[in-house]
Amino acid sequence: MLLGKFKISGHSMEPFFLNNQTVLISSIPFLFSKPKNGEVVVFEHKNKKYIKRITKLSNNRYFLEGYNKKDSLDSKKIGWIEGKNIIGKIVFKI
Repeated sequence: MLLGKFKISGHSMEPFFLNNQTVLISSIPFLFSKPKNGEVVVFEHKNKKYIKRITKLSNNRYFLEGYNKKDSLDSKKIGWIEGKNIIGKIVFKI
């Protein structure tokens, strides 16, 4: 996805990204470099899309976490995410 909209559903990234907030995501930055620690990305898991921050890297696998530790389906529950499942990074909040 070169550029697209993503509507946030849930509270796992509050207070920085709010429930029902729309963000723009892009895969263009990843044409030039791999995702980096600290970047907020959208990834796909079991045909659903999620937004999380990269907190650890290991080869082409990423450990992703939400800001709201009590309300986040992230790598602590689903494990490391393969790079091929990362769709893009957040480039703008609407």
